[in-house]
Amino acid sequence: MGSYSEEAMNVLENTKVVKREIKKKHPFRNFLIFVCVVGVILYIMSTSLFDIKSIKVKGNHYYSDQQVITLADAKKSVNIFWGAGDSKIKNRLKKDPYFVDVSVRRKLPSTLVIAVEERKQIAAVEYGDKYVVIDPEGVVLRTGKIDPKLTLISGLKITKMQRGEQLKVKQSKTLAKTLDMLQAMEKGDIFFKKTIFEEGQDAYIRAYVLDNLVVKGKPQYVLKRMESGDLQKVVNNLMQKEDVRGTIFIDENNFITFSPDI
Repeated sequence: MGSYSEEAMNVLENTKVVKREIKKKHPFRNFLIFVCVVGVILYIMSTSLFDIKSIKVKGNHYYSDQQVITLADAKKSVNIFWGAGDSKIKNRLKKDPYFVDVSVRRKLPSTLVIAVEERKQIAAVEYGDKYVVIDPEGVVLRTGKIDPKLTLISGLKITKMQRGEQLKVKQSKTLAKTLDMLQAMEKGDIFFKKTIFEEGQDAYIRAYVLDNLVVKGKPQYVLKRMESGDLQKVVNNLMQKEDVRGTIFIDENNFITFSPDI
């Protein structure tokens, strides 16, 4: 028990010799099997089963699905693996300043998914008879003559305006603080129709809640009172009155006062 006979040992040794001989006679067998398997897989991947039949867009807000697909020049009826053109789609879309990031994914067997991250338009700067639409960082997204229905900013002295780059103005500090204020606007449940810059680098602004109801102060003062909720309370109380008009003034000591004058 536990040991092999001489005859059994000879059989085992002969078996090993036979296996070595087989391997010598077919040195490329495994490689050929591998090549055949890969060839079959590539053939299946090349069939019409994997042609793009639908294109979906995710993450878009400003542009419609079809507009994104058109800007990307994404095509149907091409192979989803090597005919989609991922890098070209990304490059085409990233030429538009609205897109911060673009990714292309596949939902097998036949759906291409374009996922985008868009910059958010927050305000429109009046520039002659045009509107310059900017995001919270002041990046120029587009220009046009049609009112974009955003908070209007007027009184800025524009020194450089290039689509896809930050808007350059003389009142750069005040603009940056105003954009912070406008970002807080949505969270603070208040909306300014228009903001007008006064002269100077660290100047006051006039933020219009209504045509006849104005908030006046430096942007950082207004922002602080928005974050505390005090400005909203004052505005809501005034809105309860008929034909409300006047100016809400916020000073450097964060005091809020109201005057019926505009």
